[in-house]
Amino acid sequence: MPEVRPHTIWRSAVKVARSSLVRQVQEDLRARILDGRFPSGSKMPAEIELARLMGVSRTSLREAVQQLELDGLLIRRHGHGTFVRSSPLLQSGLNVNQSASQLIRAHGMVPGTRNQTVRPATLSAHEAGRLAMKPDDPIVVLERVRTADGRNVVFTRDLIPPALLAAAGVEMAELLDENMSLYHFYAVRLGVSVIDGTAWIRPDLAGKAIAEMLGTAPGTEMLVIEQLDRDAGEKPVLLSREHYVADAFEFVIHRRGPALSGRPQLPDR
Repeated sequence: MPEVRPHTIWRSAVKVARSSLVRQVQEDLRARILDGRFPSGSKMPAEIELARLMGVSRTSLREAVQQLELDGLLIRRHGHGTFVRSSPLLQSGLNVNQSASQLIRAHGMVPGTRNQTVRPATLSAHEAGRLAMKPDDPIVVLERVRTADGRNVVFTRDLIPPALLAAAGVEMAELLDENMSLYHFYAVRLGVSVIDGTAWIRPDLAGKAIAEMLGTAPGTEMLVIEQLDRDAGEKPVLLSREHYVADAFEFVIHRRGPALSGRPQLPDR
C-alpha cells in the first residue's frame, strides 16, 4: 500500500475546508438576495467591500459570486459591476432528469400548481410511436401549469398509459394532488421507477391556447421539451411535453471532450 505523506493530507484538508467556506459564502449571499437584503435589480457592493462584509478573502468571495452567476441570481455587466437579476433565471442541467418542482425548489423559490386537469384521451400517431403503442389507444392526460413564487413558468402535458394505473389499482383522480411529484407518484403509487429518459428540445412561440394557460401573450418565446421516460426494463412509461417560459429558465448541458493529446499524428504506413 503506498505511503500517504502528511503534506498530502494537509493539502487535501485545506482544499475541503476552502470548498466548504465558498459554499457557505454562496448560501449566505443567496439568502441575502432572496430575502431582499440585496434587492432585485440592485448593484452588488464592490468586491473588496463585499469580502470585508462577509469576512472572507476576495478569492473565496469571487468563487461564490461566480457560482451565483451560473445559478442565474447575479449578472455581471462589463464595466458596470455585478447586479441582482430583476427576474432570476431558473437554471437546470439537462443531463439531470428532475421535475419542475425540484428545479424551482432548488433555487429557493416556492413551487405551485394551477389549472390542473386530468382526463382520458386517445393517442395520436406521433404519441403512439413514442410510447410503443397504437394510434387511438386510450391514454390518461394530465395537464397543469407550474408556478415559481406565484409566477406561471411551465405548462406540462403528461401522457400516462392507463394500464399502469389499472395494474396498481389507482384511480385517475389521484393525479389531481397539487403537491404531487409525478416521478414520486410513479414510484410510490404505481410501483414504477423511472430510470432514464430521452428528450427532444426545440424553441417555439406560444400559441393562443398555451399563452392563455400561462397568462402570457401569444408569440411569447418558449422552450419546448418533449421527453420519453423508461423503466428499468427500458419500457416507455411516460411521455411529457413541457412549455417553459424562455425568460424564466436557462438550461445547461455539460459536454465532455474532445480530449486531444496534442501529439503529432504519424502517417499510416
